[in-house]
Amino acid sequence: MFTQHQVVREGRRAVVRYDGRVVAVLGAGRHRLRGRRRRRTVEVVDVRDQLLVLTGQELAAADVPGVRVSASARWAVTDPVAFLDASADPEAELRMTLQLAVRDWAAAAPLAELLAGRAQAAPVLTVRVAAEAARLGIAVAEASVRDVSVPGELRRALLATATAVQEGQAALERARGEVAATRALANAARMLGENPALLQLRTVQEAAKGTGSTVVVRVGDATT
Repeated sequence: MFTQHQVVREGRRAVVRYDGRVVAVLGAGRHRLRGRRRRRTVEVVDVRDQLLVLTGQELAAADVPGVRVSASARWAVTDPVAFLDASADPEAELRMTLQLAVRDWAAAAPLAELLAGRAQAAPVLTVRVAAEAARLGIAVAEASVRDVSVPGELRRALLATATAVQEGQAALERARGEVAATRALANAARMLGENPALLQLRTVQEAAKGTGSTVVVRVGDATT
């Protein structure tokens, strides 16, 4: 009987195979392995929390192209055997899954909603990425959008559009105010034309606001 000792550090798991078949998954500590060494393989997997970061990938929102989105995913290996056997490169598959999830999230809404709803993206992304990653032996704690930005040219175009909209609204409000003022003046002129005494009263009121003025008001017909 051949004996070998295997030490596994905290935060790792050791997958032991004998003749290619999994015979044990070892936790932290010192372990005695039996059997012929040449027929046995030991693969150590890191099961600590890890962070996957996607920086500045260029995507298209529902209304504009060229939006840059950064995202991240916190993940850990929960099934070392599946992590080793389900894919030749499980971390690359996890990265691709996160990229596709972020792309679909960005394409589903206009830029204004993406900017305003960045914090609300995490639940949607986490569910999708976690479901895809489970077969790889990976648990995803959270997938989230870190930042949403637009290139300088697009930012300037959006600013010009917003400025034009604001100027149009301001011009519309000025026009509405001028129409209302003109209508008020027309109504006042009609009332004064129909009531001469009201004109005299307004004249007295305006004159009283000044100082050192003498106001002569003619009442009735001057010939009588």
